Formats: sequence, structure tokens, C-alpha cells
Amino acid sequence: MRLFLTASVIILLSGLQNVFARIGDTPEKCIERYGKPIKVSDKGLLFEKDHKKIFVTFTAGKADGIFLQKLDPATRNCALPIPEREIEEFLVLNSLGSKWQFASLLPDGDVVWITEDTGLSAMYSQTTCSIQVFTKNSMTR
Repeated sequence: MRLFLTASVIILLSGLQNVFARIGDTPEKCIERYGKPIKVSDKGLLFEKDHKKIFVTFTAGKADGIFLQKLDPATRNCALPIPEREIEEFLVLNSLGSKWQFASLLPDGDVVWITEDTGLSAMYSQTTCSIQVFTKNSMTR
């Protein structure tokens, strides 16, 4: 049973590898994943693909912050809550090989996680229905 669960997780994550941008990706890799950005700014690249809005920031040519929202296909500008399973998958793909630890539940319902050895932080916002992962460098800009 344990082997089946492990194989299922590997298969599931391998299918998601091309869905989400990852910390450390180059702008070229992000464009390869999502196509032409819908907006380019000095802060980063904004993509929209498969009913998802993805904003990626960079330091020294590597992704140091990723913001993701699922969009309602019927009303393109309305964000939908991200299911817990998808949040967990997004965190695993953006962990740099570290384990996420629950850090806090904020008064507005937002959830915060950290990785101790890689210095990553993540937050799921109940208000904006978005998940964000960022490095220490992106927080100090």
C-alpha cells in the first residue's frame, strides 16, 4: 500500500511539474511554461494560462517570488479558492527540496509556512484566494 501511495504521489507531481513556475526558474523557463507574458514590468512577469494568473519576480535572473491565483473561467477576473491538495502540491514544487513547516494562522485566516534550511516563506491568502512563495531576497526588495 505504501509503495502504491508513493508511486501515486510521484505520478501526480510529475504531471504538475509543467503547471507551476518554481523558485529558481529563469525568465526563459517561465516563458517556456506559460507562453508570452501578458504584462512585463520592472517587478516581474505576469502570465495567464489554464485559468491561472501567475506573477513571477526575479533576482539575478532567477525566480524569487511566485504569486498564483486560480481564475473562474466564467468571469476571468474572479479568483477561486485553491483546494488544499493544490496548495500542498505548489508548496512541494517550490520547496527547493526542503520541508515546509506551518508557521502561523493570521487573524484574517491567512496561513503562513516557512522552510528553515532554505529560508523560503509561503502564504495562502483567504481574501485574494492566492498562494505566494518567496525567498528572503524578495522580501527585502
